[in-house]
Amino acid sequence: MEKKTRQPNKPLYIIFSILMAATLWLYVRSVDDSDYTRTISNIPVTFVGEDILHANGLMVAAGTQETVDLTVQGRQSVVSLLRRDNVTVQVDLSRIPAEGEHQRAYDIIWPSNVSTSSFDLVDRDPFYVPVTVVKRSTRPVEIKGVVNGDVADGFQAGEMVFQPAVIEVSGSEADVAQVAYAQVTLNLDGQRETIHEDMPYVLVGQDGEALETDAVSASPELVNVTLPVAMTKEVPLTVDFQPGGGVSGKDDAHLSYSITPKSVVLSGGETELAAYDSIDLGVIDLSKVIRSETFTLPIPIGPEVENLSGVQEATVNVSVRNLEVRSFVTENIELTAPEDVDAVVVTKSLPVQVRGTRAALDQVLPQSIRVQVDLTDLSSVPEGQSLVLARVTLRGVADAGVVGEYKVSVAVGAAARQLLEEGQ
Repeated sequence: MEKKTRQPNKPLYIIFSILMAATLWLYVRSVDDSDYTRTISNIPVTFVGEDILHANGLMVAAGTQETVDLTVQGRQSVVSLLRRDNVTVQVDLSRIPAEGEHQRAYDIIWPSNVSTSSFDLVDRDPFYVPVTVVKRSTRPVEIKGVVNGDVADGFQAGEMVFQPAVIEVSGSEADVAQVAYAQVTLNLDGQRETIHEDMPYVLVGQDGEALETDAVSASPELVNVTLPVAMTKEVPLTVDFQPGGGVSGKDDAHLSYSITPKSVVLSGGETELAAYDSIDLGVIDLSKVIRSETFTLPIPIGPEVENLSGVQEATVNVSVRNLEVRSFVTENIELTAPEDVDAVVVTKSLPVQVRGTRAALDQVLPQSIRVQVDLTDLSSVPEGQSLVLARVTLRGVADAGVVGEYKVSVAVGAAARQLLEEGQ
């Protein structure tokens, strides 16, 4: 019978080898962990109490000592734990009374995971931190905006608004004097909506160049910027005409007119602007235009849009061409008044102007002209004798009409009764 050979246990050998190597490393480490001297260089100085210094109108000048070198001694395993990024050097400024050069002691804050009894501080350079203190100046500085690029076609950008409107810069008097303004830069690149966000800024010097300095501080760090961006639309102005004086309306060949300006540019939301295909200035009564007349009319625009043209009124020049105007005298005057009111027309005849073609005017007779005086509403007619607006129309003649405005004299109440008694 064949005898079987026993195979070695490889995993067990691997674990045993790792344990032996770790034990050997710890032994060597304990034997070699002797005293070790190390310099931690360029540890930044941290200032505390600056708020009290500022409250006293003082500040640390630029160029003040900013780093310290510390030399420590101890076991290498301990000293190696001390580094520039976990050791803090702190100088208290709260007790500095006046401007000038001051030598200040500093506190060293060691990392919490290293016991201060496990190493020695053998040297520090410098022993005191030199601090230069100067008077602190603060002044407001205006903010200006710079825009790069353009908004999308059919849109327009408004004026940039900042909140707050100014920032405060602080530093030595000489450094603060270098600041001319703060600049915010916006990149539009086809912008279609209003910009409203907090943004950084850069300080610009008196030479127009950006200031690259830490000697001046500014507050706040961000400013809220609003730049209105709205859709724009050019909208024509129109006017309507009430027929009169032998002119039938806007399409009559005898009528010519012009509107100045012809259009205005509106700004607003897309939905709001969709309602503005044109702007109607109102209605002009052609019977009030004898030959030519100029009307100044307001441009009616709702609060939901803005008139970018800046024009609030439009001028409409109206002319009537190739028609004649003749005068006729009519006695055909009618009075309408309440039954319980004594009223009488004082005017017996009225000169009236009629406009039309020559053929039409040849057909006009005095009796074709009707003058109507309506006293139904006596609230605007006082007792006694007064002039009252009359409605004058032409009957039975085409291509002609009355032009102008007319008033007749009427007597109401006692004045009317007296005239009636006198037989007038």
